[in-house]
This record gives sequence, C-alpha cells and structure tokens, in this order.
Amino acid sequence: MRRVMFFPSPPNSGSMGSAIKCIGIAKELRSRGNEVAFVMGGSVADLIMREHFRVYQSPIPVAKMDIRDINSANDFFDGTGMTEYSFLRMSVKAEVEAIYNFKPDVLFSETRLSTPISAHITGVPLISIASWPCSPDFPLNVQTKGRNLKKVNELLEQYNMTPIESLTELIYRRSDIKLAPTIPLLEPELQYEEDIIYTGYLLDLKYRKEDIPPWLEKTKKDSRIFIYPSVGAMFPELYTKVFKETFEGGKYQVICACGYHKSLKYLPANTEWVKFVHYIPAPAVLERSILVIFHGGQDSMLSTLLYGIPSIVVPGRHFEREYNANNLVRTGAAMKLPVYGFRKNRLLSAIDEVLSGSYRDKSRELSLTLKSYGGVGRCIDIIESI
Repeated sequence: MRRVMFFPSPPNSGSMGSAIKCIGIAKELRSRGNEVAFVMGGSVADLIMREHFRVYQSPIPVAKMDIRDINSANDFFDGTGMTEYSFLRMSVKAEVEAIYNFKPDVLFSETRLSTPISAHITGVPLISIASWPCSPDFPLNVQTKGRNLKKVNELLEQYNMTPIESLTELIYRRSDIKLAPTIPLLEPELQYEEDIIYTGYLLDLKYRKEDIPPWLEKTKKDSRIFIYPSVGAMFPELYTKVFKETFEGGKYQVICACGYHKSLKYLPANTEWVKFVHYIPAPAVLERSILVIFHGGQDSMLSTLLYGIPSIVVPGRHFEREYNANNLVRTGAAMKLPVYGFRKNRLLSAIDEVLSGSYRDKSRELSLTLKSYGGVGRCIDIIESI
C-alpha cells in the first residue's frame, strides 16, 4: 500500500485537464487499496472532492497575460502567474504543510513549478509528467528563459537548491521519474531522452452518472459532434455565437464543453441542436461521437484518439497546442483550422471533408497503438514500485 499525493497544474485558466488526468490515476490507485490525497484550490478542488478524495487547499495564481497567445512554456509559467515570488512562496508553504500532514510515499505532479521545490524540502520522491513542448530543449523554450527567472532562483537559493537557467528546468529536470502520457509517434523527440517512460494515455475513463445530463441519451450516435474549445484560441463569447450560427437547425447534434473560463459567467441557452455545459465527462460523450473539434491540448487529443475519432484542431497561437496539432495532422487523423477559418461555411466544409475521408481509419490505428502502452495501469505499476 502506498500513500500518494497529487499536485495538478493550478487551474487559473479555467482548464481542468490536469486535474481530471490526476483524478483518473487516483481512482485506480484507490481501487488497489492505496491512499490518495490532492493539493489544489479553486473550483477544481470542489470537482476533486466530489470524487471523495481528501484535498489540502493551496493558492491559485492570478493570470498576468492573455493565455490565448503563449509562445513557449516559459511564457506559460509567467503568464499564468505561477512564477510570481509571493505566490510561489505561498504555494511551497501550503504544499510542504500538506506533505508533512499526509506523509505520502510519493508525490505526483504536472506542470506545477512549486512541487519540485516542495519535494526537495521534504525529501519525498517525485514523479512528474513530461512533454516535449515543456522541455528546456524545445526550440521555443530555448529562446525565452522566463521573465521572473531571477526571483525564482532567489527562492531556490533559500532552500539550498541549484539555480536554473530556464523555468522549464524546474519541472523537467528536478524529478525522480518522468512519465510521458503519449506515444513516440506523437512526441518523437522524447525517444532520445534516457529517463522518459512512455505510458500512452493517462485519462479518467470512469464517470459518475450524476455528472451526465439527462438529455445526453437522446442525442443521436450518428450525428453527434463533441466540441471542447476550453480556454483556447477564442473567447467563449465568440465561439458560442459561431456554434449557434453554424449548427442551429442543421443535421448535427453538438455538445460543447466550455470549461470554467472567468469571462463565461452564464452558459448560452441549450437548443435541440446545440448543448452547452461547463463540464461533462469526455468518455460519456466520446463513445457516441462521430467527430471532435478541440483546441489541441494533449489530454483532449489523447481522449479523442483513444476512442478512434477523427478531429478538427484549432490551436491558435499556443506553443504546445500548435505542436500537438501539427503532429496529429501528420498522422492523417486530424485537420487543422486557423482561427480566422472558424466561421460557418469553412467549419461545415471542414466537417464534411473529415467525415468523408480516411481520417477515421487513421484515428482507429492510433487508438490501437495508444492502448498498447498500458496507460493508467502502467502508471500505477510505476507508482507502486517506489
């Protein structure tokens, strides 16, 4: 039996992907008799507690820039407010207190700058999620080192930690084990790093019936499109308008998961053709969908491929999503659309092309490859081996 503590990426952008990934792993750990706790704050902490996990509260950073236009991982850390000295210090304090209280055997973190520091202070082994766009060697990360790098190094010095030359070093090179929740075909560069373990998908495939809206069963399997724009290339006010104009009265039934973006205070009214939700378990929708339109995030990409569904990707100006979109297009499983192509006629034309082409066959091939890497089960075996 292991005691495992999870540290998902702070959800200040409104995205829940990191927390949902950790919840999936945590559920499987718990089913095997392990004890699990989370360190998280904000609305996502409520989501985690609904799954009956212990949650230790931690601060949520305040975004410092437009998260639609992120050119590197270092920009992401600065832009989301994770590198602000006061926030980072408070986060470490909250994490260390939680670790000493729960007494975990291992820590599990994704894209969270404070956790490697907390692991160093407490001496608890750290498993972290790794991806090529967050590597210090990723070309766009080489060009930018991080606006608040000096302040971060001042904090590292207080805890007798070696200074870093790039913010990405802290999450990428300060852990005991690095897991890549992908496959070599989608992130080939990681093959050349000795300490990377490919696991395939790390997704929560189980969901609570109470999280499923009653209208879901009434949507038709042969016409359902799942859209997950999250906090991507466009603000909710724009994409909700486009979706209504595009699909109202048409032949498709659309489900749009909007996340918890701060500018989306109220969801648009649902119609027979278009349904808007803050959150819905992706597996419940994907198992009956014919197409996915999404922003290029890794978890959304892997969920889509796991179910063998073709997709249209609208990454906008975001380093990681653009990288994912390009690799997915290269496999033949998806089409990429620019933001300026996100209008009714272009969108309907792209949907017709994807649904009538070989995209589904390519997606199904990738699904088999993805499953062969073990997924959550492989991850659990690694955690329990520590």
